[in-house]
Amino acid sequence: MKKILITFLIMFCAFTCACASNMPDLKYKNIGVKDKITFDINSDTWSKFNKKDKNYFIKTNGFGDFYDYLDAERNFAFTTNSEYEFIYNNSLIGFSNRDMKFYDILYDNKTIGKRALTKEEVETMLPDYKVIALSEFSPKTNSLKIKKNKRALKILLYNDTERNFEGYVFTSGNTKFEQYDLRGFLTVHSPGMIQFSRLGEQDDKNWYVLLIR
Repeated sequence: MKKILITFLIMFCAFTCACASNMPDLKYKNIGVKDKITFDINSDTWSKFNKKDKNYFIKTNGFGDFYDYLDAERNFAFTTNSEYEFIYNNSLIGFSNRDMKFYDILYDNKTIGKRALTKEEVETMLPDYKVIALSEFSPKTNSLKIKKNKRALKILLYNDTERNFEGYVFTSGNTKFEQYDLRGFLTVHSPGMIQFSRLGEQDDKNWYVLLIR
């Protein structure tokens, strides 16, 4: 009975704390379906489509939450396995909800690859967010204390592990915050405790707790 009540409380909190906005207000615009991008082989750089470009890739709906890219002849070119993609400093960047990581998408001779961005790279790319690595949480309690020094504190959990976070959400019964479709992102409006866990998960070893002071 106790487990049922805990599960219900988590589901209730997840529902009431969800933000009306689906995506965080990132400064880099998401590449949308039907948008076109180009890749310069000589400089190894990505850019937005220019009408003068003859070779380009167009984004289309793929499998599940992922998207595919087709070439100018509408043939399948590649997929990034990301839910959110944008161009930053001439690089194609993708964010994976499952991995909770940003990737630099690499393209070489029609072969796609990717490199996970470091915490330092993410901090430089998203200066408005407090980037917190999962390894910073206490190994004994899986908790981390944070001082709220802004009216709306933007936080991004950085996954520096090999773990998968499919189905994880932020929940709380005593603080106000907003969360988004991009997993690991949230904006905190008041002090309190926020738990990051899989919905209904009872194993506290898989929980991460933020103590906002």
